[in-house]
Amino acid sequence: MSECINHPGKEGMYKCARCKRHFCLVCVELIGEKAYCFDCLKEIVKESREGKVKSLTMKVMVSSIVSLMIAVVSLYNALPLLRLIYKNLMGSYEPLSIITPNDTLYFATGLAFLALSVGLATTKRWAYKYGIVVSAVAFVIGIVNAMSFPGGIEGILSTPQSNATALFIIMAVGPLILLVSILGSRKELLGW
Repeated sequence: MSECINHPGKEGMYKCARCKRHFCLVCVELIGEKAYCFDCLKEIVKESREGKVKSLTMKVMVSSIVSLMIAVVSLYNALPLLRLIYKNLMGSYEPLSIITPNDTLYFATGLAFLALSVGLATTKRWAYKYGIVVSAVAFVIGIVNAMSFPGGIEGILSTPQSNATALFIIMAVGPLILLVSILGSRKELLGW
């Protein structure tokens, strides 16, 4: 007869499935048909949490990098507006009429994704809900912009080496990837 490790003189009826030591009913947790001592359960929970954190960290890092890429491309496409802002700040005033609505849209998109990238990289709680909204809106805008291209999305994809294809992939597919990444980790990130 084996004795309980924690209660000498008491029968150790249960053998921990992990550490193989003997325990009485008070010292184990029965899970299915297996018994686990409390020390082993703590270790199992700790290992599980560490695995989730590593997985979550990778998702957040990828999401932050994708968001930063979208921000850089958007701000690059807003260069006419950025140049105008710079010239006006330096005293060489130019009219706003040379700016197109697309320049303004790219500028706003770039700033939104830059903020999202920083929020994700620093794992701010607000970044996850904000990221869902920004990614969904950017995806819709990317698709609408692609539809205005001659031949639509098919026209863009039929010329894989073109700047329009690269821009479509970054501005429409990028937000979609980001949205899926954020939605896929919503339970771990937000608890819902």
